[in-house]
Amino acid sequence: MKNNLMLKNICLNSSNDNFVGISFEENEKRIIFPLGYEIPDDSNECRLSILNLLRLISMSKNNLFGNKYGSKEGNEKELPVNSFLWIINDYLTNGVYFDIEKKCVQKQNGKINWKKTLNSKFYVSKNNVIYLNPFVEKKATEKNYITDIHLFCINKSIIEIGWLFGNIECPKSNINISNLTYYKEILNKELMKTFDDRKKQLIIHMKRIIDNTTDGSQTFNEKKYGTNQFEYIWEYIVNDVFGNEDVNKYFPSSSWNILKWNKIEDSKLRPDTVLVVDSKLYILDSKYYKFGISSNPSDLPHTDSIQKQITYGEYAHNNKDFEQIFNAFIIPYNRINNKFGINNNIEYMGFAESNWKNNKNNIYEHVSLILVDTKYIIDSYFKRTNGNVQLLIESISKVISTFKDT
Repeated sequence: MKNNLMLKNICLNSSNDNFVGISFEENEKRIIFPLGYEIPDDSNECRLSILNLLRLISMSKNNLFGNKYGSKEGNEKELPVNSFLWIINDYLTNGVYFDIEKKCVQKQNGKINWKKTLNSKFYVSKNNVIYLNPFVEKKATEKNYITDIHLFCINKSIIEIGWLFGNIECPKSNINISNLTYYKEILNKELMKTFDDRKKQLIIHMKRIIDNTTDGSQTFNEKKYGTNQFEYIWEYIVNDVFGNEDVNKYFPSSSWNILKWNKIEDSKLRPDTVLVVDSKLYILDSKYYKFGISSNPSDLPHTDSIQKQITYGEYAHNNKDFEQIFNAFIIPYNRINNKFGINNNIEYMGFAESNWKNNKNNIYEHVSLILVDTKYIIDSYFKRTNGNVQLLIESISKVISTFKDT
């Protein structure tokens, strides 16, 4: 790809198939962003957005978000984008890998290798042992197969995603592509005997690139890298940006009492995110739904989700001590381009309530609908900001006046 081509030209937002990530369709690169993400026009900002997206996907695939967020291990046959990124970053920082070996030589200055020196010739003078030719250690840099494999992997990484970093020179490699099985054996043996952390990581990423390269060609088995379950990433970043309380304290549960049996505890319900500010509780449910994009009521959370939120509120009301308890759905949208005529990063849109409760005096029985700009919350996550919690609180609190007016 030419460096002067606007990156935005190969970017689009996720559609009905829900895939988010990078794909190659008939050798054309496509970056698919999540629902509601405003893709920047500026190439530098767009490049940063792409890298942040790939970092999120990589963290999810490597289970860095934790099992409770439904993280999945990566597909071994998919394009090893995470390894491409690591290889390029390491290459730009450390250059090409060369083996540094210690060799012992005589008649030179340097650090003495006593194991070899003690077995060499010596004489005794005035009760002192003097070694005539002590062995000293010298570091020797050698080019070997690991270097050639590294050069091949750098080349492949630059060809596949080097366009994200600007102009990077592609180094040449002496690798024979038909001998991939042999190179895999070399990497496996080297991994077994190395104790250097950087070299271990280097070999692991080189192995992924070699493993995903088809014998006899320089293509990959599956030309995509991403997720069909971005909802887990959405849930995680909402919790990270807005949450400040342990959700384990707010698990409603139930139990069975079967005649002649002991009580049987059933599974617990778990809220997504809990926020506590000034003796007020905010229970947030992250929904990666399309309503913020489509404005279609059928894309809103349904009765089962509404009931769960009300149950969380009832549990907190009966078991905790808060002045007020609020409920809210957090849904993605695009503040720059939407069908609602709104443009804030966080917007209150209304509330949901049950039809089976006659007396709806409790605030938590009215679940606020909050739209959050997708790019804003992802940027907040990487910048380690609090995501303007106060604005979120003010938006959710609008439910008080609106449900009392209905």
